Amino acid sequence: MAGIGFRLTKYFEHDNLLGNIKGTIYSIIISTGPWLISVLSVAFVSYFAQRQLDNHDLYVLKAMICYTYAGSLIIFGAVEMPVTRFLADKLYISDLTTFRNVFLTILCGFVMVGSLVSGIFYSFFDYDILLKLIAMGFFISVLTIWLNMIFLSAAKNYHQIVISFFIGGVLSIAGALILGNYYDLVGYILGYTLGQLAIALLLTRNLFAEFRDFDYVSLEFISYFKKYKTMVFVGLFYYLGIWVDKFIFWFGGVGEKVESLFYTNQYYDTAMFLAYLTIVPSFAVFLVQVETNFYVKYAYYFRSIESKNNLKFLDNSVNEIIAALKSTTISLLKIQTFVSVIVWYFAEQILSFLHLPSMMEPMFKYGVIGAYLQILFLVLNIVLLYFKQAKQAMINYGIFFVLNAGLSFLSLKAGIQFYGMGYLISCLVTLIISFVALNHTLGNLNYLTFMGQPLSRKNFGEEL
Repeated sequence: MAGIGFRLTKYFEHDNLLGNIKGTIYSIIISTGPWLISVLSVAFVSYFAQRQLDNHDLYVLKAMICYTYAGSLIIFGAVEMPVTRFLADKLYISDLTTFRNVFLTILCGFVMVGSLVSGIFYSFFDYDILLKLIAMGFFISVLTIWLNMIFLSAAKNYHQIVISFFIGGVLSIAGALILGNYYDLVGYILGYTLGQLAIALLLTRNLFAEFRDFDYVSLEFISYFKKYKTMVFVGLFYYLGIWVDKFIFWFGGVGEKVESLFYTNQYYDTAMFLAYLTIVPSFAVFLVQVETNFYVKYAYYFRSIESKNNLKFLDNSVNEIIAALKSTTISLLKIQTFVSVIVWYFAEQILSFLHLPSMMEPMFKYGVIGAYLQILFLVLNIVLLYFKQAKQAMINYGIFFVLNAGLSFLSLKAGIQFYGMGYLISCLVTLIISFVALNHTLGNLNYLTFMGQPLSRKNFGEEL
């Protein structure tokens, strides 16, 4: 996201309130676009649907949306990092000639895999074929949105990205309400799906407009899945880690069966959902400040190596990287700490205002702290990936996944007052391990950079 982040910094260069507000809004929408727009549209649709649908159909609607995002993110996670690395390498050498072809190739794969996975999943449901096809279309549309966001991180026209999500979100709400009025559950699902399909199509149109002059065919990106095997598991473990505690509270004996494979735990799901909303400010800060400010020093360090500067010069560059990370991370900590502390302190009042039971307060508080820790270890691991420490990031996310699964299961057995504590502890442990790993990487950056280079006769001559 550094590409868009650099363009957004212009809004914060002058002490202008309107410019700062615009920059913040763009940052929030772009950094959390699919998630935030979907969250708001689901909230609106659910609010109005409860007046028309019975409890069973309402839960089916919510479950279908939730399971679609969970499944699509896990599938997407397996391809996100290798494809991102491929695009980053091409951007570095200013080679954009294959972007559209690569996008279409992966999209075809997503359509096939998405159709197969969702088709098998919904084969266990006693729905008519129309509803199953709509659900499959919804799944593929969301996969397409995720894929678009990798490519559009290099886009210049970020305004169109914001507009696309806004139009699609409005269409999801309007379509669900209008069609739901006539066709009940099928209408709500179809209307919501049409809005998500609109987002996918508009983003695809933006992508093709951004890279309209380039049509070369290449399958080079496939080699990145072999060359960077660990990156496949970086994204996969991260998204599995995010969702595994929900799976446990759905299928671990305390969840409610909605229908067939649909299970839910409305109290835990709602608490974690509200907790995740508290980290929206951190995404905006990270996009505009942490990654861009850090990236300037990062790029300068590697250009210094290319220019064959001496060791003292490189050591000074490393110190500048560390200083940039400290400065901008402190900005993130200040904002997120303020938000998280306020929400944690007023948790009881927030739940009361939303007419939610007081029994949710402990798990909501655990979720707020856990989400705070999660955004911190996410930032640390993104920085690790910049320094080609994919193996360490994979280990960190793998630990998060395993711990969140194990500790969430233990908290489930311990009783409702401990729900969410497993997620919190797993985030804390992952943060500590990630911090130690990044500190080691920065302390040995010159060694890791030079010793990580391949040795060959071409590099060092025939005497090798």
